[in-house]
Amino acid sequence: MTGVTGQAPRSLTSDEVPQSRTAKAPFPPELWAEAVYSRRAIPATLATGRPAPGQAEAEPDQLPDEPRRPLASPPLHLAPSPDAPADLSDPAVLAALLHYSHGLLQHDLTPGGWPLHRAVASARCRYPSELTLVTPNASFRFDPLHHQLVLLHESVTGHQETEAGATRFIVITSRFARTARLYGDYAPRLCAQEAGMLLGAVHLVAAALGLRARPGQDQETLNELCADWLPATGEHPMGYLEIERSATADPRTTTGPRHPANRAWPPPELASVLRSRHSGAAIFDPEPAFAPGELLTDLDAALAAAPFGDFSCHLLVQRVTGFSPGHYVHSDGHLRQVRDRDPLALLEQIGQTEGRVSMNFRSTACTAHLAVGRGTAVARHGDDAFRRLHLSAGAAAHLLCVAAARHGLSARIHNGYDAATAERLLGLAPGEETVLFQVAIGAARPGAAFRVPVVF
Repeated sequence: MTGVTGQAPRSLTSDEVPQSRTAKAPFPPELWAEAVYSRRAIPATLATGRPAPGQAEAEPDQLPDEPRRPLASPPLHLAPSPDAPADLSDPAVLAALLHYSHGLLQHDLTPGGWPLHRAVASARCRYPSELTLVTPNASFRFDPLHHQLVLLHESVTGHQETEAGATRFIVITSRFARTARLYGDYAPRLCAQEAGMLLGAVHLVAAALGLRARPGQDQETLNELCADWLPATGEHPMGYLEIERSATADPRTTTGPRHPANRAWPPPELASVLRSRHSGAAIFDPEPAFAPGELLTDLDAALAAAPFGDFSCHLLVQRVTGFSPGHYVHSDGHLRQVRDRDPLALLEQIGQTEGRVSMNFRSTACTAHLAVGRGTAVARHGDDAFRRLHLSAGAAAHLLCVAAARHGLSARIHNGYDAATAERLLGLAPGEETVLFQVAIGAARPGAAFRVPVVF
């Protein structure tokens, strides 16, 4: 995830932005104008690795000096148990869920590279998001570096093993300061984007394991889940998933979203796909190669299984076997073509930052723009619409990245686009819909870094 967004700032009217419903909302209404619609230069600090103005270089965040619980080694495959319903009381299931949604999967050995890569894309590998497992008796922070759980809080009656079948929650929080060290005031948007992708990652891995995961955005529930430990961490609560055991050990009998015929989602080889997912080299300049037609089928199936449905996906297709170049839209569970012509001109007009095209769109296979109903959400949720909509779009963005990885392709989340131009050229409802993610997909050229898998 790199870059920044386009068009001159504009102020939202009082009719568009009602008063915040929370006293200390981390997403003020100005973020829509400043972080989504404004033309922003990429901070000079990114070239030097120095802190942004006003941001002192801090020591690495330390987890509390509390009891730790080693996790089982994560499996090489993700699949429901054939013998019993999936449940987080099973050490193997818990280890798999945490590792493949938020764990360390790759390591760069090349000096000067980004050394550690997690399962979810992050702006400059800052990884501000945190995962906390909340049980009826205690709360544990997942430490991906050591593949362990760290106790954050336990009930006054003392820690007890939670019985099988009990409901647990995965809570996502964010340390804005990690990203602000390079991005300054642009950090809240990047953190909100990553939180959404992480929520999508947990939801995806839970489905592959046969767990029932119900994602949540409700602020009151989120605050209640964090009440016992959040004040001590200095983090912002972002989202949560309620995890229940599956009703059956046979995934073929479970209910779920409808997918395109003969294309299962999640894919059976999901673990290897997640281990191979990457965002391409530092400069995203893919080979001008055709992607297989199954890519769009997988993208359609993945988006149909997204945890939230309040988004649309506009695919500008250039090189996909069996599909004519053009503008395709996925909404309400279906993919349809709305314009049959080469979309390069659209891409290069949308992808403008500071008077130049922000990426080599001439060699991508396709590019996705995820749009949300900003007007309706702001009217309903006020300032909190920013967090909620980024959770929805971010979860879908992660699924796009995974679908691309299944076909050996890179997916680069790149904020170098002009939001107002995107709305106009993609035919979005004026004043209602807003693009929150731009995801370019292509065949990555060999990079300079030597990357190896992380094995616990």
